[in-house]
Amino acid sequence: MISLCSICNSRFQKEFPEGPCHICENQLDNLNQLLQNAESTIPAEWNTFAISTSIPKKTLAKEEEAWDQSEGECLKNWLNARLSQHLEKSTGKTYSPMNADGRISTNFSTLEATASNEPLFIFGRYKKLVRGICQSKWLCLRCNGSGCRHCNGKGKMYDESVEELIGDAALTQTRGKYELHASGREDIDVLNFAGRPFILQIKNPTTISINLGKLTEEINSQKKLELTDLKLVPPGSVSLVADSHFPKTYRAWIASDQPLLEEDSQKLNEFSFTLNQRTPERVAHRRADKIRHRHAQVLKAKLENSQIVADIKADPGTYIKELIHGDKGRTDPSISSFLNKPCTCARLDVIEIEDDFLTFILS
Repeated sequence: MISLCSICNSRFQKEFPEGPCHICENQLDNLNQLLQNAESTIPAEWNTFAISTSIPKKTLAKEEEAWDQSEGECLKNWLNARLSQHLEKSTGKTYSPMNADGRISTNFSTLEATASNEPLFIFGRYKKLVRGICQSKWLCLRCNGSGCRHCNGKGKMYDESVEELIGDAALTQTRGKYELHASGREDIDVLNFAGRPFILQIKNPTTISINLGKLTEEINSQKKLELTDLKLVPPGSVSLVADSHFPKTYRAWIASDQPLLEEDSQKLNEFSFTLNQRTPERVAHRRADKIRHRHAQVLKAKLENSQIVADIKADPGTYIKELIHGDKGRTDPSISSFLNKPCTCARLDVIEIEDDFLTFILS
């Protein structure tokens, strides 16, 4: 027989047509106790909260059996609604499941309630002022971080990374674990004076309070990175930043084993092409082998100390080093083929990233 729960209005299969459902039956006192336990766990520093509820599998199984006969309200949703309404009224905090300071986890079997801080998401831009720093921590491929002869016991291939420099400094305030999400990356030997957008995600922080001014000062004082525009943002901002790709302008120092002349630099000012760029040999082991169509244009070029210094604007995803040397014909046309001289990239800097819309969206 299908009955309507007198407490939560869920429909359940019961022997008698009236009364509470399986979860509410003889549980009113327990529910009140759970509400009190949840209320006592909320830290004072929270302004918003989310809720997770654990319900016995046996009860959930009975709920599914009842739904085979007639639709009813989901018990978990009902219980979360009761909890959120009570906590908002009793604590003055705001229920915000998609963007909360912390989460209350409750167990209807044990009546336990625990509080944990939600991850922090710090948006900003970094400039890389020193060569030889990779973007992400690069674990040793042979020992996977445990330390071996190949990595001199360090467990990683490079001493420093942008991710570690920012993340380690942030954890002095929050503890927890971190992960860097950035809009693209520059090679380890490339400087970035433009400011690359990133979000640092801090998981399981011991506090939701972080002094971003102090973090900026600590990082910038090391003269390796320069951070700007730091702010806390919602979780959904990660995909917005990590999946965004922007046109960039690079300053490249072009060298050749043949003399580069003033007329070469003048000719290069006419370079503006849609490229057929096959996946470069240097990354073919980790990226799909396909031909990408990208546009690149030399904005200005001048001869300087036997090299050509060129400002190059290119579509996102353009491999600039290969644009210069041609990658054995895998990039066509290239600056080498355009000048009819074998060219190499002696030095490369990022000088502009056209990402202004992120500032508008994340303001």
